Amino acid sequence: MKNNFKVFIKIFGILIGIIILSIVIDIICILTLNRPLLAIKQKDGYTYYGIFYDTYNCPTYSAPQITSKKTKLSCEDYNEVKVVKIEDTSKTVQAFTCDEALEGFYEDEEYIYYFECIKSDYVIVYYNSGVEESVKNALKEGKISISDLDSYNISYIKEKKNEGV
Repeated sequence: MKNNFKVFIKIFGILIGIIILSIVIDIICILTLNRPLLAIKQKDGYTYYGIFYDTYNCPTYSAPQITSKKTKLSCEDYNEVKVVKIEDTSKTVQAFTCDEALEGFYEDEEYIYYFECIKSDYVIVYYNSGVEESVKNALKEGKISISDLDSYNISYIKEKKNEGV
């Protein structure tokens, strides 16, 4: 009886190990090949249905999106990314302090834009897809404009560039 239990435990352990190993290999393949190794079928050129989860290679994102089997998405859900809000999260941090130096976070042809202190990591852009990123990165990638900061009452300082200097 004890031998049967030991055999059962060994077989159960091996099965669990195989499942964990296949998940790890699958995630490595997603990160390197942009698709799971164990994909059941491909739909619409963007979607891979895996054994444990689904992967979406939507052009909107630079990395594949991994979702649970219960979550059904399509790349059309991601095609129109909209800003939900832009928030200065430093205002929600109790006793927030930051280095008192102007932090340049963006510049265009006419102006250089600064925060009154080093806090660009605290000014966050939230999108309808659930993704969030720093305002500095969103401006750099052209996902938002300075007028969006005005719309969400984000304070900044703008300084006109010196012409001909």
